[in-house]
Amino acid sequence: MAELPDLPKGKEFEEYISACFQCAGYYVARNIIERQENEEILELDIVATAYEKAQLKNLIIEAKAGYWGFSDIFKIKGWLNYLGYSYGLLITNSKKENATFYEDKAKEIGIRLFQITDLSKEPAILKEIIPNCQLNKADFQMWRFSYWLERKLLSDLKRWKKKFSGTEKRCYKQLDEYYFLLNSGIFFTKSIPKRVRKLYETFELFPRISARCGNEMIGKSFDEDVEQLPREIYSATYYDCEYNVVQVSAFIEHRARLALLKSATDYILEREKRGNKNFDKKYKKQLLSFLPQSFINGIEELSKHKYFYKYPVFWQWFMWLMGGFILLDYESQEYDILSDKSGIPVNEIPNALRSYEILFPQEKGWFIDLTESNIKVLKVFPLPFSGVGANFRRVIYTRSQKFEDLNISGKHTLSDLIKWNNLSVEVLEDDA
Repeated sequence: MAELPDLPKGKEFEEYISACFQCAGYYVARNIIERQENEEILELDIVATAYEKAQLKNLIIEAKAGYWGFSDIFKIKGWLNYLGYSYGLLITNSKKENATFYEDKAKEIGIRLFQITDLSKEPAILKEIIPNCQLNKADFQMWRFSYWLERKLLSDLKRWKKKFSGTEKRCYKQLDEYYFLLNSGIFFTKSIPKRVRKLYETFELFPRISARCGNEMIGKSFDEDVEQLPREIYSATYYDCEYNVVQVSAFIEHRARLALLKSATDYILEREKRGNKNFDKKYKKQLLSFLPQSFINGIEELSKHKYFYKYPVFWQWFMWLMGGFILLDYESQEYDILSDKSGIPVNEIPNALRSYEILFPQEKGWFIDLTESNIKVLKVFPLPFSGVGANFRRVIYTRSQKFEDLNISGKHTLSDLIKWNNLSVEVLEDDA
């Protein structure tokens, strides 16, 4: 695997802090930008959401590498007022001489300030920021790799978009717009029902975008209404592990579904908080009349799950760290890990996995068993992230940390894991 920097700076420092909150059980959103008339007016480094006892707690976190001052503290206070949030943190990797003075002044306006100079002590740092939290170093390192990989995919998308600007190629521009809308554009919609509606409208605005990207790759029109990836593109992407735009589009499509799942969860929690009958009556015109009945039915079914409110955190772990697959030779251990990371009891993990199908019905379901490979995978998943999951299994299931020492069956199981890992390394080393 490519190597993480010993002294993270800039975006790497933001990812370091994000990994702390991810390991502490938060749902983490990052790099959220508000634009007006194509001008960026603010950017939030990290928004971490705690789903505790079916209640939401949102934190705004500014990760500042290098110089910082009072202006950064007041900036966070302004964001809290603007968004209606109560909790803000400023975390820096440099310390002022009169450190206590700054911390006290920040505390007076409701901001917690952490000045961290030794980044080699991850467990101690996490315990200082988030009391009573135990950090697993393997989890922490893999989240940093996952964030790095995400940053690389999005950077490549920007580069491809610029390279093909002015040509007939449409996929790069469409994907860039799609990602911005789902990650940032809808975040600032304060009404939860309106946010669900806008997210679903965005989801429908870019239907089957991976199939359309694949169609354009073979010289056909991006606008053609196609259901599936062309066979040759599917083979190159998923059998040969080729790094291409479909890996990026698959990432964005699954990110869109996860954003919808989270917003549906937030909607249910808000409805329960305010009272089901009055809440539905007030927001019927805002939400229910604009969504397909299958999605409305999915929300109602999810609301009956005892641990539905933990599903957003569960799916972040399952997709972006576990790689969107279950290694069937270790299935019981896989469920134990997912339970430990999400707080969902082991016997409820099948319901958590089924929630994707509940909200986004798919013919024959969302999971497939690979041919002669003892792995159950999420359909059309971005394989660079499967590589993160493969590397994670190598680390946690073997003492030697060698793929060959995994206790696995299936003719192609080992080769699939190695191919996915090698693809992740290829993508990251190109960024080194």
